[in-house]
Amino acid sequence: MKKSLIALAVLSGFAGVASAQSSVTIYGLVDLAVTKGNGGTAFNQGANAASEAWQLKQSASSRLGFRGNEDLGGGLSAQFQIEHRFTPDDGAANAIFWAGKSIVSLTSTAMGRVYLGRDYVPAFYVAVKSDPFGWDGVAQMGGRQFAGFSSQVAGTAGAPSAASPASRTANTVGYNTPNLSGFTAQAAVGLGEGTTGREAGINAEYAAGPVYVGLAYEKITGGAASGAALSANGDGSSLVNFAVHYNFGVIKPMFYYARSKLGVGNSSTDKFIQLGATAPIGAGKLKVAYGRFDPQGDNNTENKLGLGYDYFLSKRTNVYADVGFAKQDTKTNNTAYAFGLKHTF
Repeated sequence: MKKSLIALAVLSGFAGVASAQSSVTIYGLVDLAVTKGNGGTAFNQGANAASEAWQLKQSASSRLGFRGNEDLGGGLSAQFQIEHRFTPDDGAANAIFWAGKSIVSLTSTAMGRVYLGRDYVPAFYVAVKSDPFGWDGVAQMGGRQFAGFSSQVAGTAGAPSAASPASRTANTVGYNTPNLSGFTAQAAVGLGEGTTGREAGINAEYAAGPVYVGLAYEKITGGAASGAALSANGDGSSLVNFAVHYNFGVIKPMFYYARSKLGVGNSSTDKFIQLGATAPIGAGKLKVAYGRFDPQGDNNTENKLGLGYDYFLSKRTNVYADVGFAKQDTKTNNTAYAFGLKHTF
């Protein structure tokens, strides 16, 4: 009897060790806002286009995700992450079920991380961190500089549009360095798998104390070189972006710049410049941003001003009010408002 009890205790101990070595986390976000636009025809990222109707829609992309980690010993660990996107106002799932992320990775504390699957391109991180609205809602600056850039990479679910920039690639092989006193770097390539070409990118970021500096570069190799529908995504198309932030405590100003070379022979240059800031006020955060998108050779310059305030009811729940004002050459001004609630878990 005593031997049986001892054996049971030993087995229970091993089970405890095994469970401590691996974990799976369920996480998510649900966001909905009441929005209204004035019906203007100027492009306004995240707004209601030319509709004047009241709309219930999300600002941040609602999601349900699973992430897991297993400690393999010796500073080595394995991870997975899959993230589903959906629209909570109607319950509809994204056309790509695991649209947010679908990766498996192997991490060494000394050497960094190698990952495979569907994930964000390196230039995305520099861009999204520099938008006070995080590419969310009617006031966001968004990924205008990514629009029309990488539809020639297999698995991006069709040609990206101004409203749906190509911020991810499928069939991705990537690498992240370990954090070296605030400095990190990432390299990734989205393989075309013999269909249309591949997109490769790299970034370098420094984040320590109040300072953030980021620089990234993306390039398409083997994409379509001609054709009216594909001319903006030709072989050799490239994107470079740069950002710098400084948190003074009472305010955090941000500067961001991006330039893309597009079209047949990469003859077209698009430029995007953005200024933004966040500031803690009361139990919330004030956000403001201005962006200017200038497509070379196209008399259609876009300007946008975004204003917003988040009021935090808890660490996981906040209410917010945002407004975005957009002006575009040859088109009528577009203004949109949103009043919403966001809960993370």
